[in-house]
Amino acid sequence: MSLMKPVLSGQAIGELDRRAEELGVCSLLLMEAAGRGAAQRVRHLYPEAARGRVLALAGKGGNGGDALCMARWLGLWGAEPTVLLLGKPQGAAEAQARAFSACFPDRLIRISSQKELEDRAGELSRADLVIDGILGVGVKGPARGLARAAIELLAGAQGPVVAVDLPSGLLADSGEVPGPAGWADLTLVMGALKPCHLLPPAAERCGRLELVEVPYPPVAWEEISPLAYVLTRDEVRRMIPARARFGHKGTFGRVLVIGGAVGMAGAVALAAEAALRAGAGLVHAAVPAPIYGVVEGAVTEALVHPCLDEGGTFSSEAAAQVLELMEGMEVVLLGPGLGRGAGPAELAQAVLTSGHPKLLVDADGLFALAQAPKLLRKRRGELILTPHPGEFARLVGKDANQVVAGKIEEARRAARKWGAVVALKGPPTAIASPAGDVYLSTTGNTALAHGGAGDVLAGLIAGLWAGGATALEAACAGAFVHGLAAELLSEAGAARALLPGDLFQVLPQAFRELEAARG
Repeated sequence: MSLMKPVLSGQAIGELDRRAEELGVCSLLLMEAAGRGAAQRVRHLYPEAARGRVLALAGKGGNGGDALCMARWLGLWGAEPTVLLLGKPQGAAEAQARAFSACFPDRLIRISSQKELEDRAGELSRADLVIDGILGVGVKGPARGLARAAIELLAGAQGPVVAVDLPSGLLADSGEVPGPAGWADLTLVMGALKPCHLLPPAAERCGRLELVEVPYPPVAWEEISPLAYVLTRDEVRRMIPARARFGHKGTFGRVLVIGGAVGMAGAVALAAEAALRAGAGLVHAAVPAPIYGVVEGAVTEALVHPCLDEGGTFSSEAAAQVLELMEGMEVVLLGPGLGRGAGPAELAQAVLTSGHPKLLVDADGLFALAQAPKLLRKRRGELILTPHPGEFARLVGKDANQVVAGKIEEARRAARKWGAVVALKGPPTAIASPAGDVYLSTTGNTALAHGGAGDVLAGLIAGLWAGGATALEAACAGAFVHGLAAELLSEAGAARALLPGDLFQVLPQAFRELEAARG
């Protein structure tokens, strides 16, 4: 999966720096190339501000050195640069400070106290563009001392704020915001993405992301293990199962969707239609008898089976009916609108312990699992789980905010423990395999922030899985296409007014865009 963008930890970036040094590429050379490249991106994106008053807040480490380099190049290209240098720079950053002073002798201001920093607050408000190079990826906790004061001062910036690698105060490896942290209009990502660029709430502070290449020797990358990969169109294209030229409805797989209850018929209908839209040849739906007519009318292409009910949800006796329907199905999807109570719980237990070779569990199916986690240990066959952070938190006994901020590692840990593909829904969606690999789907927008969007996603994954994709491929491609459809929809209308059912209008286009360039 080399076409995807790697997501590295702060430690891995440090290892790249050290390995480059061992191979003969000194840190100053890397810093100069990165700083000049970053300055070029700023010049391109903010052409007017980059020719005006540029103020850089530079710490004493690598980020400070990058900021000094950027300010020098912008000055050489016509800007009026000023650098507030916090403390005594080290290593390559000290060389950058000398280089800046050589070009602009009176524009490097060394700051050694909070009082000196506060005296310069007016320069921040007058700057046309501000470079945040205070702290970098080596930070392990909340900012303190002079760095903290500088971060708080950033709030007074009137012009755009450009962060070097990450807004100061964030932790590279998490979505957590541990204390005072900057807000950037643009974050220039040095070398590779880090988790903070992608995971909320930290990602909210990063603004627009622009990747700046750092000339690490190619061999240095061979020893680095990314935390995750960001899915790209090229890789997702390869994951979508090809359609046999002479294929028929029996060729492309059969899906059974189990769910629905009085008041929640829409969930199972959305999932069933999504499975069909993903290419499944035949889609069946097992639903409580009272909603049979609603689901059959909503998805006329599906085969709908009324099952025994009690009070509008599946009764305990429905389990035998459903187990019989599962025979001959490539994929079983359990959970959309299933409801809660004794009947749905008994049905869920029967399905989870049935030994069906391909089972996808979503929504209230996940609730049933959380009530009886031992069922995961009894499960035989392939399994995909598609929880949102709240459902995942219930399964693992953690706070949902903690899950969101540590999504990559949480998904990886759970997938290994459960022996399942886990699609921890987004944004971004983290898809983890039992082997410990994690892939991030960053497509989508707030058009998906409606009840029912998850049912569509579950159906898409089920349809792709039935059509020949592996479990991991189906989860990755389903999440990516789901988000891409939302983006396409939003080109013609406001995200707030778009509903999950509207996704069906553009799914053919989304799949076409991905499949058109298939080699």
